[in-house]
Amino acid sequence: MFRNILTILAASLGLAYAAAAETVLYPAVPGMRTSEVYSIAVNGENAWVEAVGPGGMEDLHTLNFSAEGKQTIVISVDEDIESYTIQPKSYGIKGETDGKTLTVTINEPMKLYIRINDLPYLAVFANPLEKKAPSKKDKNVDYYGPGNHDVGEINVRDGQTIYIAGGANVNGRLVGTAKNVTICGRGSFTGNARLNDCENLVVDGIYMRNTRGWANTITNSVNTTYHNVKIFSHTGVWGLDGINPVSCKGFDIDDCFIRTRDDCIAIKSNGDPEKFDLSSRDITIRNSTMVGWDHADGVTLGFELNGGVVENIKVYNCDILSARGSGRTGGHAAFSIVCDGESEVKNIFFEDIRVEAAIEYKNLEIILTEAERYGNGRMGSISGVYLKNISWENAFKPFTIVGHPTRYVENVVFTNCYVGGKLLTGVEDADFQMEFTRDIVFVPGGKVKYERYPEQDGEIKTRVSGQRRIQR
Repeated sequence: MFRNILTILAASLGLAYAAAAETVLYPAVPGMRTSEVYSIAVNGENAWVEAVGPGGMEDLHTLNFSAEGKQTIVISVDEDIESYTIQPKSYGIKGETDGKTLTVTINEPMKLYIRINDLPYLAVFANPLEKKAPSKKDKNVDYYGPGNHDVGEINVRDGQTIYIAGGANVNGRLVGTAKNVTICGRGSFTGNARLNDCENLVVDGIYMRNTRGWANTITNSVNTTYHNVKIFSHTGVWGLDGINPVSCKGFDIDDCFIRTRDDCIAIKSNGDPEKFDLSSRDITIRNSTMVGWDHADGVTLGFELNGGVVENIKVYNCDILSARGSGRTGGHAAFSIVCDGESEVKNIFFEDIRVEAAIEYKNLEIILTEAERYGNGRMGSISGVYLKNISWENAFKPFTIVGHPTRYVENVVFTNCYVGGKLLTGVEDADFQMEFTRDIVFVPGGKVKYERYPEQDGEIKTRVSGQRRIQR
């Protein structure tokens, strides 16, 4: 009550009110591996640091806690610190070194990816405080308290809440069809999810680790939310995607951290058209960090776009730290659209995205294939891709936009985009590898408004207003 009064008083006086610092640390999970590389204290309290993975550089060492207000994180290693990086760079977080320690201060919950010398990466997951944990007594709550739990297969049911407390790990697999399911907590889930025909699915706060196939395959579902979810897929190479919305309608991915060996987020349109509408639409990815570790894009639409309309996809305010690996289109990209099927891809928006330098093959990839790499030979289309306020740090990697002799990629608009710190005003400003394209548009800067307007055929399309330059 006192704090609320102070907040109201400060607001009335036009003053900023700083929340008192609060730190919630979680106990070590029995049977899980403690880091031998990092020792960490948060606001003077020793914290458990977990090591996940098969060893060496493949490991991800993690500090997972909840917090509010200023947090001073003191990281100690067994060697003098000669170099370090704190990502995403856009956060502007600076550290201070003193011999074998690195001190990092944050003022709000966030997710950091830290490298010291040549040591394996450290992920700092500073979660918001939990507002209210579900009750153990609620018959609709499956409650997993601190400890290690082997549960096998969990068949979701209507109205179910699966709560994994901080200091808990659940080993299992989520399967089935249900409405109004919530999976939440500050603990970890080791396994994957295969859910289909769901409505109102919420996954919030957990740390998922996965070594078998796509971590989250959500098919033909409506109104799905992934919020503050951390995902780490390791050990294998292929098929270790982070989140795969497959033919979903209404899907929100917000404030997530994903490091995977295959694509971090892959939107697909796939399945049996006799059973459900294959369209994917109204999907938003925002405020998230992606690390494509081995054969991975940060965000991709495809390969499997095998029917229906793929539209109204929005990716904004995201950081892509790396993208690596070869593939069936000549290499992975920071983000991409690869239509290898008969879907109609349109009205795709990428905005306020920072792509850091660790890009192995391509900055951007937009490709319409002959539909025979994974598809059934029936080609789709790509028209209406809008890229705004995007910075690619690596000026030496290409932008690949390729259609087909019988069907061009059309209407791709770059607005106020930068490559290697240089404003992108046309194809001569970067390495553009283009073929079978039409209306590749560059708007150097200024205020640009996207307008939606009805066509005579009843469809809603998008146009960009403002000065533009067209390359054919």
